[in-house]
Amino acid sequence: MKSAELETKVKDAISKGAKASKEAFEKAGNKIQNFTDKSVLKIEIRQLENKRDCKFEELGLKISELLLKGLKLDFEDNSDLEIVNGLQQEIIELSSKISEKESELK
Repeated sequence: MKSAELETKVKDAISKGAKASKEAFEKAGNKIQNFTDKSVLKIEIRQLENKRDCKFEELGLKISELLLKGLKLDFEDNSDLEIVNGLQQEIIELSSKISEKESELK
């Protein structure tokens, strides 16, 4: 084999290898970008869910405060009233236990 022929084959092989590497890196880059984009979206969704959950908590606390002040809620379905009253009773009991534990710390 002549040196010019060998040189051409080596150049072709290097060129093909470089092209294949470039394509592989582009595909990997696209997959990484896609993964990153999806991860960012999942984080944003989780942040929104956390904000929503905090609003539910805030709403529950406000209703609980109002019930403690004597607010009477009117429900068409008595089972809903029973659930709310049961939750309120649990809150009162837990608050009492918390107070007891806090006094133990003193």
